[in-house]
Amino acid sequence: MSRALVAVGLSHHTAPVDVREKLAPQPGAVLGLLTELQDLGIGREAVLLSTCNRVELYAVPGPGHDAEAVARWLAERHGLSARRTLPYLYQHRDDAAIRHLFRVTSSLDSMVLGEPQIVGQVRDAYKLAREHRATGPVMHRIMDHALLVAKRVRSETRIALETVSIGRAGVELARQVLGGLEGRAALLIGAGEHGRVVARSLLDYGLTELAVANRTFSRGAEVAREFGAAAVPLDEAGRYLERVDIVLTSTSAGRILLDRAQLSQVSRRRRFRSLVLIDLAVPRNIDPAIDQVDGCYRFDIDDLRQVAETGKAARLEAARDAERIVDEEAERAWQWLANAELNASIGAMARHAEQIRRDELARAAAVLEQLDPDARARVEAMTKAIVKKILHAPIRTARTLAADGDRHGLDVLVGALGPGDAAPASEPPPEGAHDDDPRLDADGEDGAA
Repeated sequence: MSRALVAVGLSHHTAPVDVREKLAPQPGAVLGLLTELQDLGIGREAVLLSTCNRVELYAVPGPGHDAEAVARWLAERHGLSARRTLPYLYQHRDDAAIRHLFRVTSSLDSMVLGEPQIVGQVRDAYKLAREHRATGPVMHRIMDHALLVAKRVRSETRIALETVSIGRAGVELARQVLGGLEGRAALLIGAGEHGRVVARSLLDYGLTELAVANRTFSRGAEVAREFGAAAVPLDEAGRYLERVDIVLTSTSAGRILLDRAQLSQVSRRRRFRSLVLIDLAVPRNIDPAIDQVDGCYRFDIDDLRQVAETGKAARLEAARDAERIVDEEAERAWQWLANAELNASIGAMARHAEQIRRDELARAAAVLEQLDPDARARVEAMTKAIVKKILHAPIRTARTLAADGDRHGLDVLVGALGPGDAAPASEPPPEGAHDDDPRLDADGEDGAA
């Protein structure tokens, strides 16, 4: 019997950006990864969350697989050595996996505590997996619950009000180098969410001019209109490097767009006037070797994290309230999932025993056909009663094992009395089984607006 739920991944807490970018899926690759995971039988259900700060896979493992199998597949699928990558990957199981998901969705695990973007990113990852049939009853229930938890955290605590945003962190980095932003110009390359957030903050804090370059010009023009900025073709962005003070990159290109050789030439033409380059993409768009170019000041997403940490102490009280909500809701969700898994285990034993009963009656069909209908009905009732009485003690033991958290004992019991791996939790529970936690009326609404 497989684990009910696992969460495997890495984040800014466990891995630097140069490791995270190696595991980040290329644009459009997520669906292929989810399909392969299911085709290989490693995961029955899965949702893949990939942001600039984390890559995480939430999965209901297939028969014979667990969190480590999912972690090894995730590393090797990206051409990485499992031995070298596993130390960066955390592995959460069952109730710990649920709690981790709820903390992530509620922005308690974010680079910027309380930031609003993550709930939308989780919702989009879930939507993509659901639309392509990578999810099932367990993921539907747990992901819907996670979105509701995020909504409750934002409505019942002050965590969002105490946030130092990624945008504000970008402003502070620019100010450290340039001083004030009045009279300054910036170039935004790409239309990524974090790039737009930082660009908006720069404008709010006095930036005078902004230009937007994007691979798709129409999309760049749309973002430019949002900011009252100028849209430029991507292949003309290079000439703006000589005249702007700040460059933001936020693309999904998955490769270096600005390298040391290019910026060395630009810096000489600028007469080494200060140029702030803020790389918000993972994988990165700006070559780290640019740090060696005079006049260029490069920052990546991890640098913004350090700035955003300033003032974190003021948010800890709100975070404690949020953690209490997460713990409460995670326990509730785990009870539902544990009950569903228990019911599936009991159902597997009951179905196996019922099949044996029917097979034996089929072998005796010639004898039973000689009986009158009332006698055959009594035989049918008698054999059902025998099966029920035989199963009574194992089912009671299964419930005790589940209540004690003895997952191994439950696996052994089901393996001895059932046909093997328990049926998915979506199958109806056997007679007498019950779910003490009624289904949530989950609306999946983003409470971060």
